[in-house]
Amino acid sequence: MAQARRRTRPEPASSEAGVMRRPDGLKYLSPVRAKAFLGLVRAGDSLARELNAELELDHGISLRAFEVLLFLAVFAPEGHLRMAELTERAPLSQSRVSRLVAELETRGLLERSSAEVDGRGVKVSITPKGIEKFKAAQETHLAGLRRLLFSHLSRAEIDQLASITEKIIDACEG
Repeated sequence: MAQARRRTRPEPASSEAGVMRRPDGLKYLSPVRAKAFLGLVRAGDSLARELNAELELDHGISLRAFEVLLFLAVFAPEGHLRMAELTERAPLSQSRVSRLVAELETRGLLERSSAEVDGRGVKVSITPKGIEKFKAAQETHLAGLRRLLFSHLSRAEIDQLASITEKIIDACEG
C-alpha cells in the first residue's frame, strides 16, 4: 500500500527544479515555490490596494497618480521631466502614464509644455498645487507603508526584501 501511494505522489520534474509533475503529466510548482510566488503577488496587490484606498479616501488621488507626483517632486531635477523620461522611470505603461498626466493636468497638479532644448518633446512639470497635494498625500503614503509593511519586518528583513525584489525586477526587465 505504501508503495502504491509513492507511485501516485508527485515527483519533481527532472529538468525543472521546484516543479512537480502529476502522474498524468501536468506540472505545478512545489508547495514552497507556489507559496513564495502567490505570496509575492498577493502581498504586492494587497499593499497597493490598501495604499490606493487610503490615498483616494484622504486625498482624492490614486496610488498611481501619487507615484507620478512622487517622481516629479522628489526624483526630477527642478520638478520636471520629459514625458519619455517619466514613462521610463514610472512602473507603468506609456499609455497609463499619458492618461495620468492628462488627469493630473486637468486638476492643476501638473502642466505640460514643449521641451526647451529641441521643442520636439513634451516636458511635464509639477505645479505648486501639485507640490501641496503631494506633501499632504505623502504623509498618508508613508504612514501606510510603515503600518502595512515596514513595522512587520526587521532591518535585516527589509534589506533582504530589497535584494530579492531587485533580483526579480532585473530578471523581468533585464
